[in-house]
Amino acid sequence: MSEHREIERASSDGRRGPAKRMIKLPGEKRHANRSGAAKDIARQITLDKLDKKIKALKDG
Repeated sequence: MSEHREIERASSDGRRGPAKRMIKLPGEKRHANRSGAAKDIARQITLDKLDKKIKALKDG
């Protein structure tokens, strides 16, 4: 089963700084502005998936 995630860039209102992305992480109901690096966001998604698998194994 594959998951599809849409990533959109939020408007920066003319300010310079880290790019913000609209991302919906597993378990969240809405997209949220995230300014973290793509590598950090990918790590968080991976950790969330591992936690979900561990919980499923514990529950039976």
